[in-house]
Amino acid sequence: MSDLLRYLSGSGLKLFLTIAVAVIGGAIAAVIHAPIPWLLGSLLITAVVTGAGVGLRQLATPIEKWMRVLIGTALGPSVANSLSSFGGSTVLSVLASVLAIVALVIGGSWFFKRFLTMTRGEAFLCSLPGGLSFMMALADDARVATPGSRPRIALVHTVRVVSLVLFVSFIAFFLGTDKPQGSFTDWFLSGLVADVQLLLLLAVVLISGVLANTLKIAGGHVTIPLVISSLVYATGLIDIAMPQLVITVAMLTFGSILGCELGSGPHSEYPRLATGSIMFTAVAFVLSAMLALLFGKITGIGFLTLFLALAPGGIAEVALIALSLGLDVGLIAMVHLCRFMFIMLVGPLGLRVIGGAQKSTR
Repeated sequence: MSDLLRYLSGSGLKLFLTIAVAVIGGAIAAVIHAPIPWLLGSLLITAVVTGAGVGLRQLATPIEKWMRVLIGTALGPSVANSLSSFGGSTVLSVLASVLAIVALVIGGSWFFKRFLTMTRGEAFLCSLPGGLSFMMALADDARVATPGSRPRIALVHTVRVVSLVLFVSFIAFFLGTDKPQGSFTDWFLSGLVADVQLLLLLAVVLISGVLANTLKIAGGHVTIPLVISSLVYATGLIDIAMPQLVITVAMLTFGSILGCELGSGPHSEYPRLATGSIMFTAVAFVLSAMLALLFGKITGIGFLTLFLALAPGGIAEVALIALSLGLDVGLIAMVHLCRFMFIMLVGPLGLRVIGGAQKSTR
């Protein structure tokens, strides 16, 4: 009992405060009908509160991993539909994504090394357009980034994701494509049905999560459930969507995690790193927008859908944005999945080359 009281008065209280702050921020954003409210609202308020010196506690890693499993599973029906209509437009979108990766890695590696005085390994990881957790897993596996460099890499990628959320929210509002919010309770109650299929969906989540934890593949907590759920939905065994409550909780989780990381970054280096990350992100957005316009004319796919498919960011974060805006999540997830597989092949190879070059110069 005394241990429980100590936990509740220390870490437990901070965790409760973090959740409360995130919910308040998301609720305010939802009430004023802000785009992507539960993600954007929780992100901004936790970043401000953490930056002000309030001791919030970031949600534990297992919680984040299971949220990624839920998001991967939620993408199943959209990806299954995209697989059934797989064609030239999807191939061209994947080709555009690969072109964007090559350009960003070449230009970004030079930029971060030259202007932010990063090591070659740090610069390479900061330029890769993947998710934060995948980049950190690559850094750990290849032993290129030191423990002291982890906050720098995390900050660069966090600023990039935050910029993506803000930029896409603005563009969606400007283009009038932001999804109608409905009633406030729709964010929680929509899709909640006591059904055998809901139990089957839960089984897919549990099996996918256990398999991802067992295999320990970088990024596997999204890709493994995505593949499994896509196959299950394609067979017609399950035809219900993930309840909106799950999506809302996932948005709150990622918003609070990104907000805490952004607010508690390396303050002494924050202005320089944040400025550099914003500059590189702006270039990446321009490149993604140009490719989206070009390939949009060829394929007929909407600009915002193609932009999200090509923009730098993790598949979980980008999928949450797409789900909130009611875009073609299947195509976006397919392109990001193919890009993820490409990065899985190129990333470790590039880090091994960089690691060998660094050792040879010592």
